[in-house]
Formats: sequence, structure tokens, C-alpha cells
Amino acid sequence: MNIPEKDFEWVWSDPSHLDAHIRDFLIHPSELLDSIFEEVAEMKPEEGLIREAFGKKREIWLQQSFQISEPVGKSGLKNVCEDDSSSFWGYRIGRSLPSHLCLGEKELTKSLCLWGRWEPGKFVIHTMYPGQVAPREIHDPELPLKELQDAIDFWRCHAIVVSEGEYTL
Repeated sequence: MNIPEKDFEWVWSDPSHLDAHIRDFLIHPSELLDSIFEEVAEMKPEEGLIREAFGKKREIWLQQSFQISEPVGKSGLKNVCEDDSSSFWGYRIGRSLPSHLCLGEKELTKSLCLWGRWEPGKFVIHTMYPGQVAPREIHDPELPLKELQDAIDFWRCHAIVVSEGEYTL
């Protein structure tokens, strides 16, 4: 029986994406990656398919939420439609695109979101944060047009939790 190779290494595409969320983690991200390695390995496509896609400059993305047995950190996402919270559009510090924001306290979560793509022998992490999967923000220039309506529907009712001083208007 030919068992597909499930070995790979984690590589960060841009470590600044982790820097944006590092204060939200209660468990070090490297420990969390170790804890989900086997689960992610089970989702890995066959290496031949990864090489073929990579050679054709096609990307195979994975965007997944994982449930961890203990709180991993504080989620910065809030459903503002559920509790009629006030929200607004502003710029998070260090970001050039507007985001849907709300003032408040982040809540503990056992969910971990991992977003990245497969390349030969590695999983390239785009971002990782405590919380559930969320679509790209509606002003993201990399948001595919076919995903725009779903993003609008999601971000109409969801906002990123910030504190005073973490945003500009």
C-alpha cells in the first residue's frame, strides 16, 4: 500500500501577520502549531498534486478553525448584530485598508484559525490567530470577486474588537 507523505515544515509567509495577533495568544504559537500538526497533515494533499499546482503557479489554500482543549487566547472578532453593538469603519494601526471595528473587550476562545497554502514540502502560513475562520475583509485587494458577496454578508455583522488608541478614523 502506498501511504502519502504527510511530513512538512511550517514556514511564515510574512511574520508581521503573527505580530499583529501575538498579544492575543495565551499559548505560544509554536506550541499550538505542534498540537495541530497531525490534524493538518491529514488535510495535506498528495505531494505530487502540490508540486503540479506549484509548477503551474496555482495555490492550494487551507483556511481552517481548530478546537483546542484549553483557551488559546482572546478572539478579536465580535458579532455586532447579535447584541446590537455599535460599530464603525476605521484603520487599525499599521494597516492601510479600512476595517469594520467595535470598541470592547476580547473574549477567551478555544478556537484557533490557521490560514495558509501548500508548497512542496511545506505549509506556508499566511496568518494564525485565536478565533474562528473569517473571510478576507471587503476592502482587501486580494479578495476574489466571486467571494465579495459572502465577505460583505459576514463583515456587515462582524467587527474586529479594538481599544482606544488601536485605530484611526
